[in-house]
Amino acid sequence: MIYRTNLAIKLTRLGFFYYSLIIMYVIILGAGRVGSQLARQLIAEKKDVALIERDPDKARDAANKMDCLVINDEGNNIESLTKAGIQKADVFVSVTASDEINLISCGLVSAEFENVVTIARVRNLDYSRTKMISNSFLGIDHVINPEIEAARIISYAVSHGARSDIMLFENTSLQMRNLTIRQDSDFHNKSLKNIRQELDFAFLVAAVMRNDHYIIPSGETVIKEGDELYLISTEKGFETIFQLENQENIEINRIVIIGGGHITSYVAEEMLQQEGNGHSLPGLSRLSRFFMRKDKKQLHIIEKNYERCKELAERFPQALITHADVTEDHFQEEEFLNNTDLIITATNNQELNIVTGIYAKTRGVSKALALVTRNSYRTMAHNLNVDMTVCLNDTVVNSILKIVRKGNFKNVHALSGGKLEVIEFQLGNESLINGKKISDIKLPSNSLIIFISHEGDDIIPTGNTVVQNGDNLVMILERSSITKIESIIGA
Repeated sequence: MIYRTNLAIKLTRLGFFYYSLIIMYVIILGAGRVGSQLARQLIAEKKDVALIERDPDKARDAANKMDCLVINDEGNNIESLTKAGIQKADVFVSVTASDEINLISCGLVSAEFENVVTIARVRNLDYSRTKMISNSFLGIDHVINPEIEAARIISYAVSHGARSDIMLFENTSLQMRNLTIRQDSDFHNKSLKNIRQELDFAFLVAAVMRNDHYIIPSGETVIKEGDELYLISTEKGFETIFQLENQENIEINRIVIIGGGHITSYVAEEMLQQEGNGHSLPGLSRLSRFFMRKDKKQLHIIEKNYERCKELAERFPQALITHADVTEDHFQEEEFLNNTDLIITATNNQELNIVTGIYAKTRGVSKALALVTRNSYRTMAHNLNVDMTVCLNDTVVNSILKIVRKGNFKNVHALSGGKLEVIEFQLGNESLINGKKISDIKLPSNSLIIFISHEGDDIIPTGNTVVQNGDNLVMILERSSITKIESIIGA
């Protein structure tokens, strides 16, 4: 069954092909949480979207909530793909719950429609590591493994003390972190202009989250108790900021991970430095060096499935593996969390992850990191004293967005429940803003160029800063403004 939205019906009656009027046409197979979140974002960016979903209830729900073409059918056959207009598509994304369907459907599209860019979400580690995938197995252009992406974020956070969320960028010493302002904060009731005058190192407040609203601040913005600041600085700069905020860098020696799934395996693999197995994850070597600095460091994995515990015990003999269910009464009576520096809650239940992290903090655990699937849960977790969250759905959607969008996007990070976005992109030869001062660039409202990486130097820019070909720019902006930014940088 094909569901057409009101817009699609109107355009069809006018004699137009619905998908031919929009700059980019994206077909998404799978209308689950990730597929729906991705579709909503692309629609907001004025891209044309079609959803293929085999479950009639999910298809009907998507058609009622989103202004796009929805087809209730299988997506791994030519007939359903043709109904969706695959012959006119620019990008095909498969994010069903089945790795096999994602691979087969992308392989089918690649074989029959070579001009369509294909993106497959693959969770199984063996698939994502195989050389066939890296060499465009089945002609698939991009394979995304959300668990590996999440593990990479977790590992970096652990190696930096797990004191806040961390957003990473390419070829730069600068990073973005968040900081919640307490009443006794040095920032409290001060304007950003005064704060900058008091501190003698480079930093920038890119955004302020206040009462579920966001502010792109100016020098006159006054910081209030409860504000969540997103700051840009170097690692050394953040050490100074955390010291001012009385957030000492606690040495992490004992880590407890709740849940023994794929993410736990990937993180544990690097923590325990599994030499010679050929399975090291790119970008995680810093964590293995950090974790092996002293022989007193310990890893304890708690998993409720007995068979999974046996697998983990065989794979990680250096770790302590416990068969236990954190939801059972006896868990609270045991001393599983004694002397724990960091708890990572990585079960498939995001509510349980948050609650377990909160409980662990009441038992004296220094830091708590929770895995969630919805961006909206991140603010909730922070307000409930969870130190850091990693959103699994966001890692997938952001990875796909940087591929789909026009322009040389390097990184995409969502803020404020997806209302704001931090993007990193590289200017190409034909960009419309090459050689221009920032003050002369007509940026969308509520947007700001946070920093520029130019020939190895990191620059926090002023209005007189000139951007040049090859520069890496990092911006914060409303997601609704992405289309305009694409037109500027993607020329």
